[in-house]
Amino acid sequence: MLKNIKLKIFTIIFIIFFICYFYNSVENVHSSAEKEKYDILADAIKRSAVQCYAIEGFYPPDITYLENEYGLIIDHNKYVISYSIFASNIMPDIEIYLK
Repeated sequence: MLKNIKLKIFTIIFIIFFICYFYNSVENVHSSAEKEKYDILADAIKRSAVQCYAIEGFYPPDITYLENEYGLIIDHNKYVISYSIFASNIMPDIEIYLK
């Protein structure tokens, strides 16, 4: 009887441990995917700005220009983009924030 109770307790503890481990693994994958999306967006914005400079001879005046003229797609419900330009021939400061 005591052996049976110990086995049940061990089984319950093992199942709880497994569920916690699985949940932690899923969260790690999710956060890695979010970081990757962030990095891809930052790279896409910089590349589009440089492409604009190479083709047109000036950096784009704002993010909307890149979206309209170069097909850049930004999820504005998820990210806030700070795009400040000093001069048309100097690379703009681009900062990306999660909402």
